[in-house]
Amino acid sequence: MVAGVFTRVAGGYDRLNRILSLGLDVIWRRRALARLEHACGGGLGSILDLATGTADFAIEAARRFPAASVTGIDLTPAMLDIGRRKVGDAGLSGRISLREGNATALPFMECSFDAVLCAFGFRNFPDIPASLAEAARILKDGGRLAVLEFFRPRYALLGAFTAGWLRCLSALFAPRVAADYAYLRASIANTCSAEEFVATAREVGLATERTEIFLPACSCLLLRKCGKM
Repeated sequence: MVAGVFTRVAGGYDRLNRILSLGLDVIWRRRALARLEHACGGGLGSILDLATGTADFAIEAARRFPAASVTGIDLTPAMLDIGRRKVGDAGLSGRISLREGNATALPFMECSFDAVLCAFGFRNFPDIPASLAEAARILKDGGRLAVLEFFRPRYALLGAFTAGWLRCLSALFAPRVAADYAYLRASIANTCSAEEFVATAREVGLATERTEIFLPACSCLLLRKCGKM
């Protein structure tokens, strides 16, 4: 079902993201990578971008960490096709590879990556604990997981405002896929809270180093793998 939704919205996904976030999603990714760079000192050799979609986060990561190789993984071939074109246009085909895959069963060996990124993906995963366990498994000891997400809002008024904003703008700018964006609204209301996410991460060996809200409603979490689990 999720793959079907993102297949249908793929063509206008980047444009509508810019509209729905007023362009802030670009700034949020850059700020999250700046937090990651500060935490790890910039010395990253391998980065995995979960739910890479059209590769925005992967491209920003490759630019921020010029010595790193970046792998992006996503469930939706239509999104990956767009991502590959963008990677090529950015001149980063030699450093970024994109592949199809499932976040609950990652096709990588243990301790393969220095860092894992995930922007607005966890709430779409069918099993968040399993996805977190997989992220922890493929991280090297001391590696970081950087997450941007719209978790379930703590305050009902904020949740109602977010849902109304998404409903109005998606209907105005993407009427043909407005029903699919209704799923995305529901995914925010139905996902876990940031506090619940942090508690689940702790159970799989990921300690929270930083929790921050990027206004108006985007959570940025930085977590660190704490040695052997």
